[in-house]
Amino acid sequence: MAAFDYAKTRTTAERLIAKFGQQALLRRITNSGADYDPFQTSQDFACVLVDLDYTQAHISNTLIQRGDRMIYLSTAGLSIAPMLEDRLLIAGVEHAIFDVLPLSPGGITVLWQLQVRQ
Repeated sequence: MAAFDYAKTRTTAERLIAKFGQQALLRRITNSGADYDPFQTSQDFACVLVDLDYTQAHISNTLIQRGDRMIYLSTAGLSIAPMLEDRLLIAGVEHAIFDVLPLSPGGITVLWQLQVRQ
């Protein structure tokens, strides 16, 4: 039996997110300098994502709050993996990342699912 081709699935996810998604920026903030007087710099990485609402079933009795957004973030052209410390700029509005779940069957990241909050 042939192994499933997750690289092809990743290509399909990238194509669909590009078709139905929107451009955004993933902002990485780094600290440098002395611990007592750090200097922060930010670097933005262009990305493509699909922005979705959570359903009431997701919100009820969970850590997900009303107003949180579920994001499907494409791997296409993105040279970094998102982290909780990063920020996501959607239509110029900065969102904090509260959860990062990679969809990585077979060791290949197909996409990232993020929970973000404004």
